[in-house]
Formats: sequence, C-alpha cells, structure tokens
Amino acid sequence: MIYGTRSFETPPGKQGEVDWGQRWTVLSGRPVKIHIFVMTLGYSRRIFATATFDEKLPTFIQCHEKAFDHFGGIPHELIYDNTKTVVLSQDYTGRNIKWNATFWDFSPYYYGFRPWPHRPYRAQTKGKVESEVKYVKRFLRGKSLDSLVHLNHALAQWIAQVADQRVHGTNHRKPIELFEKEKHLLICHHGKPAFTIEQRAIRHVARDSMISFEANRYSVPVRFVGKQVEVQCKTGQVLVYHDSRLVASHPRCEGKYHTQIDKEHYHDITYREDLPSLRLLHFDNSSSDEQEVQIRDLSFYEDLLQGGAL
Repeated sequence: MIYGTRSFETPPGKQGEVDWGQRWTVLSGRPVKIHIFVMTLGYSRRIFATATFDEKLPTFIQCHEKAFDHFGGIPHELIYDNTKTVVLSQDYTGRNIKWNATFWDFSPYYYGFRPWPHRPYRAQTKGKVESEVKYVKRFLRGKSLDSLVHLNHALAQWIAQVADQRVHGTNHRKPIELFEKEKHLLICHHGKPAFTIEQRAIRHVARDSMISFEANRYSVPVRFVGKQVEVQCKTGQVLVYHDSRLVASHPRCEGKYHTQIDKEHYHDITYREDLPSLRLLHFDNSSSDEQEVQIRDLSFYEDLLQGGAL
C-alpha cells in the first residue's frame, strides 16, 4: 500500500502560508540564534522572509506588515501553524477554535484577511511554506554578518535576485512571473496605518540607575533610583515614564544582554547616605578633581564619563 499526500493548488491571490524557522548565525563575531519569518503566496510561490530575535506577537504582526508591503497587498486567506500567537486552542476536528484575541483583531477586522490554522496532526496543509523555510535557511547557512539589519538587507537582495527569479521545482515557473497574475487580486492595504501593540511593563529602578527590559538594560536619571517606572516600547524606542511623565528614551536594543546608557542620566551623581551603591563618583563643578570610592567595578562608571553606550 502506498501512502502519500495530495498537493492542492490555489487560485491567484486567494491564499498564502506563514511559518517560522530558526537558525544559529554569526552577528558581529558572535553566534546568535535568529528566528526567520516566512510568508509564501500559494499560487506564485513568491516569498517574503525576514529575520528577528523573537517570535512574540508584536514582532509577528510587524513581520506580517512588512510582508504585505513587500507584496503590495494581502492574500484573502493565510494558513498558520497552531502557534499561541494565532490560536489558543482547537479540538481535533479543527472546528472549535479559540483565537488569540489580538491577532483576530489584526487579521479579519483590521486588514480583512481570514486566518486558518492547519488541523492538528495535519502539518502538510502548509507544506508550501515549510519548503520555503528550508530554502531560506540554506541561504543563511555559514553567513557571518555585522548586524540583524545587515542580515535582512542581504536576505532582501537574495529574494529579489535569486528566489524570485528561480524556476520553481513544483510549477516550473518563475515566482516573479506568476506573481503578475495575482498581484492585482490581493487585498489592498494602502493607506492603513500600522496596527500597533503597545508593550508595557512596570520596573523598579536599580541602585545603578538602570532598569531591565526584554533581557536588556537601560539607564534612567539617577533621581529615580528606588522608584517604580512604567516602560513602553513603541516603534523601535524604549520609553520610560514616571507619574505619567516621560523621563528617559532609548533606541530598542537588538537581541539580549545589551546596555543602553545616556551619560546625562548620571550627571548629578553625588554622595548620598541613602544610595550606598552610588558612592563612586563625586562631581564638583568648581574643581576638575574627581573623588573615587570603588564599591563596584569602576570601569562601568569610566565608560559613562566617556559618553559611550555599552
């Protein structure tokens, strides 16, 4: 007995598939695990791919919007794995689905496309995109790049010059040629503002006047040491509020375990009985001398005085 699966072809503009892949690569000389978002159009097999540091819902939605811009429109249906960013639960038949409420607001209500999770134990229902994920991962194999921005620039060039122009092994046509038949049938999304999700968190300002957010550290003015602040992430910026007033802003760090420091936040450091861990530098505007009392690694504060972001 021969077992197999049937390949289903979709009409132009009707359907696309979305999936993630993961791969270790080298960025700035360090091995880093990146996540690869891939969207494939079912008819033309044209792809969009971008690399990220996580698969969280805000990132997931931003990747969709980049794909929509790349294609100049949106397929009427998109098929997904049973990821929690799309589906919270479903039964074996695939009929009783509990959707992620934010993603549901993003998909049919905001952009007008219908999401479909594949049925449990039927991963082959999105086999097109799984093949494309493997294809993208082969391109990234052995790459050593300066940054995630550099990686995505190289990826975009490769898609335009190679992936779009290849003769696809299934339909034996170039994706960019078949795309001409479906680009006008995609849902138009031009003029819509980006769908925004504000990330908010409450943080306690540590004695070194730093807060932790998404496994990175950001400075705030020293007068807020010991206080609670609200952290918001918007359009690549980390914003810190105290009593509804903006007190610090930084570019959002790429990856983890990085530090962003604004030297002005430490300009008024002085001796204070209630802040023993900050008794390292005494600033006296009338003198060029600096008193130093080493309680923690002095190199941290030397970097601050030089004005560099760690």
